[in-house]
Amino acid sequence: MRQDVSGTRATWNREGQNTPMATYYVIARMDGTRQIGPDRQAVDLAAALERGITQFIAETAAEPDEEQAPEAEREPYGLLLHPEPAQTGLGIADDMTLTLGVDGAFRLFQLQAVPIPEHFVPASSVGAQAIFTREFLATAEVPSWWAYGPSGRRVLGLLYALSGLKREQLDKIGRRIDAAGLGFAKDKFDALGAADNAINAAGRSGAARLARGYARAATYGTWEKDSALSHAASAAGDVAYVLTVADLLEEDVVDRLAHWLAPEIPDIGFGGEDEEYPKPGQPEAEPEPDAQEA
Repeated sequence: MRQDVSGTRATWNREGQNTPMATYYVIARMDGTRQIGPDRQAVDLAAALERGITQFIAETAAEPDEEQAPEAEREPYGLLLHPEPAQTGLGIADDMTLTLGVDGAFRLFQLQAVPIPEHFVPASSVGAQAIFTREFLATAEVPSWWAYGPSGRRVLGLLYALSGLKREQLDKIGRRIDAAGLGFAKDKFDALGAADNAINAAGRSGAARLARGYARAATYGTWEKDSALSHAASAAGDVAYVLTVADLLEEDVVDRLAHWLAPEIPDIGFGGEDEEYPKPGQPEAEPEPDAQEA
């Protein structure tokens, strides 16, 4: 009999060999797809989850007249996955398939996957535990706020609050910050310094990058260059950045920065489904094991 251990399961690949599949996460567009490779092949994760069977990604052949990058510089062909939800934001840094929106417009899927056989050492910006895969099983769609880390519901609450503000409210925030001078600067850099340390220690740079980007984007509907609104956008991004490690910081560190958004945002609430963030090695959902005789 097969036995699942620490978030991994066994699967039969095309060669009939028993291969361990570990749990990973990936961000997808709202239609459930993700594009990979220089040919922008679409991988439909929503459809894969519905089918419930192991998927194989076929590498497309290059066009005869297509210029090939040197082998040492070529990125492996496959789907980039991360072992923790809070790292998945790293995977979209150079992937323009996702459009920033005011409400965190993406979906998050949990996969069981086998790394590609080619030797690959991820860059530090990608994450040392990231893998590329061409063989995966979609096991669940999980709450999108997980991509912001364990405190992601607070990040989502901030995004919802920002998206509901009118231009004049954002302008007031920006002018208040601009007039505060060193008072705001001290609170900002104290909070960011503490957050930087916590983000690096916890490996949440993907979550922090994603949160800051979406928070700034939530103000863009009313944004104008060189206006007070740009100060509001910057402050909103900084608050979202700090919130990704709110569970690791003293609450007053977060409050001292967040209070600059009040009274327009008097309190940062919670958004998204109230589901527990997974602990490392403990995925949210496991597929049913195949029946086999002992």
